Amino acid sequence: MIARTPHLTQGHSDVLTYQIRTTHPGQAHFANTGPFGATCGDCVFLGYHQQIHNKSGDTIKTTRHAGCKKFYQLTGKHGPRVPQHAAACRYFERKEGKPKREMT
Repeated sequence: MIARTPHLTQGHSDVLTYQIRTTHPGQAHFANTGPFGATCGDCVFLGYHQQIHNKSGDTIKTTRHAGCKKFYQLTGKHGPRVPQHAAACRYFERKEGKPKREMT
């Protein structure tokens, strides 16, 4: 680990530092880059069906995966589970029938 020294400048802005710190593994982009107050639980990409294939390529089973489908589309890998309370990223798309939350 690199020791911090007071005379070195920070590598990025405070906003980016906050976004990096609040991002959960498996999110498609940095947290808090989506609509204000939106969470992954309100997004169409949270949770999808993962197909399990045998050696010949036939689908033998389908399971529900609690990760981000957009992460899978971008990387080709099934990421870890993303909590519903995670702040939304830039790829956020609101689920149909989910009203916007009013911030008070």
